[in-house]
This record gives sequence, structure tokens and C-alpha cells, in this order.
Amino acid sequence: MPTIFYKLGFRFYFVSYDCSEPAHIHVGDDAKKICKFWLRKNTVLLADNSGFTKRELIRIEEIIIENYTLIINSFNEFCKGYKK
Repeated sequence: MPTIFYKLGFRFYFVSYDCSEPAHIHVGDDAKKICKFWLRKNTVLLADNSGFTKRELIRIEEIIIENYTLIINSFNEFCKGYKK
């Protein structure tokens, strides 16, 4: 599970077996909370949440938007060899 970056105690990462899915990012913290956001044409959409509060999800979404290009480029590079 390669980590793209950490920010404000959140870990932003990919999961290798997810390359068959559309572009997305997983986010976790030290308290074992996790969520997943779909990345769609400069838009992010919450796909799943396990434990984060609404306030935390808003902050995570802001961080994803701020780093959208880095995240989408990293996802494409990470999954480039996977055949869908």
C-alpha cells in the first residue's frame, strides 16, 4: 500500500488490488479510521467512510482537492501496468 503523502495526521495511499477501479485515493489515520474518495475530472466524491466525522471528511476532501494533480498522476503511474 504505497503512501503518497501525509498531511495533518492523515495518510493518503493506494491499494494495489484496486487498480481495476476508477481513480481513487484511500485515507487513514492512527485511530484506524479509513475512507475512500473517487477522483473524477477535478471533482472528488466520497465512496466509503469508516469512522471519520463530517468535519474530518470535509478537511480530507479539501486536502485531496489541493493535491488533486499529484494524486491523480500518482494513481495513473502506480496502476499503469494494470490491464482493465
